Amino acid sequence: MNKLKSLVLQTAAVSLAVFGMSGCSALQEGFASQMEVPTLENQANRVAVGMTIVRENNIMVFKMPISADAKWPAIVSADLNETQKEFIDKTLKDDPYFATAHYSKLIQRNMLGSGALMNQLGDYGNMAAMVLDQSVSPLTYRAIQKLDAFYKNKDLKSREEYPSEEAYLSDAKKYWPNIFNYDSSLDNFLEFKDGTMTDIESPTGDVYQNLGEAVISLAPINMQKDLSVANLDMLDAYVSVASIQGEKGELDTKLKADMAHSEKQNDEGGNYTPLTAQEKLEIENDLVVIEERIKGAESIAEEKEAIYFNLLDQAVVALESDMNIDNESYVKLAKNVNIVANEVQAGSTEAYASFGLAFSNIAANNIVLKFPTELKSLAISKANVPMHLQSKYDARIARLVKNSVYLLPNIFIGTYYAHKQSILAEKYGKVTEMIMLAYEAKMEQNAAAAEAEKVAIEENQKKNS
Repeated sequence: MNKLKSLVLQTAAVSLAVFGMSGCSALQEGFASQMEVPTLENQANRVAVGMTIVRENNIMVFKMPISADAKWPAIVSADLNETQKEFIDKTLKDDPYFATAHYSKLIQRNMLGSGALMNQLGDYGNMAAMVLDQSVSPLTYRAIQKLDAFYKNKDLKSREEYPSEEAYLSDAKKYWPNIFNYDSSLDNFLEFKDGTMTDIESPTGDVYQNLGEAVISLAPINMQKDLSVANLDMLDAYVSVASIQGEKGELDTKLKADMAHSEKQNDEGGNYTPLTAQEKLEIENDLVVIEERIKGAESIAEEKEAIYFNLLDQAVVALESDMNIDNESYVKLAKNVNIVANEVQAGSTEAYASFGLAFSNIAANNIVLKFPTELKSLAISKANVPMHLQSKYDARIARLVKNSVYLLPNIFIGTYYAHKQSILAEKYGKVTEMIMLAYEAKMEQNAAAAEAEKVAIEENQKKNS
């Protein structure tokens, strides 16, 4: 019986792994997270990727001028190919984590084990996790693919014109933001704090400054002013909620960090001064107040959102009898907006998966409480790191310590924005789908009419011959 149970578990593990690795990026990320060592660093990196996707969505929705002839929607929605994947692998080798992770992975797995799911499968699960553990997660590839599109060095020369591979890669990512290094401020969450965006193209024709303006331009003229005002009101309300969510995350982090430091001091000694009972009580009381503030802000945001979405729904209904599908540019603009809306929705799902996986992994594996052990494993692993990578290893640890403070706030804010981006993209998708379906129906009718006319002409020719 035990052998049968073991066989079933082993078969299930392999099947799940194969299924996960062959599915969509978000699904692949879920399985990848179960194969890796359950460290706070891995979750921090995962959250950094989620934040990157949310910020890329923000770029697509609010910062990219769009027109009927714009080419960038097709560029950012293109599938990742093997050449791009290889390029991303190479660019990441200079990052402190990716340059040194393989020197610490085995020691960390010995000290911290595998994920909760794989641990339930015993030795076989741990062995499978070691074999299937990926250095670069699926969503990291997706995030950096878009990053390179928005922050590409247009003056990059061919590889042969550089003295070394390192010089070429350094120039290739010259304008990229440092996505794995959390900013110490939670303000302006939707913006990359460094990096320089480059113009993918200069759209021609009637150009709209962002996706919202383009969608509103597709609506009946008499609805456009109300849609514009409602859109701005909704976005302002979103910012208010996210700001309070950030405050909540900071206080949660204080309590969890205090718990971890106190436990380490009990086990190993040290000079950490834990929070007093009064300080903990004050933080808990502040959290209660913040929860009420969040409810109030969310209520206002939902009200503003409902007004805007109701207007969009009305626009969809009005479009049934008032759309300009005889205008080629109008239809092409709708198609471009639809491509971007679908891409934002897919990105929102991926970001949501990043934040959800990080949060669930932290809870399931007691990662915060094990953080002192994680730091100890990194200290032990330092002896394995070659001398020329020691500075990168030190930078990796310093980044982890800083990122750990802002991990939960970023999860809370990121999850909120990913959800809102998904809803907004879905609404924009419905508006454009209405136009595209009407256009396709018209094309089918025209084709049928043309075919009927052709048949009639042929019959008349037969009668006359």
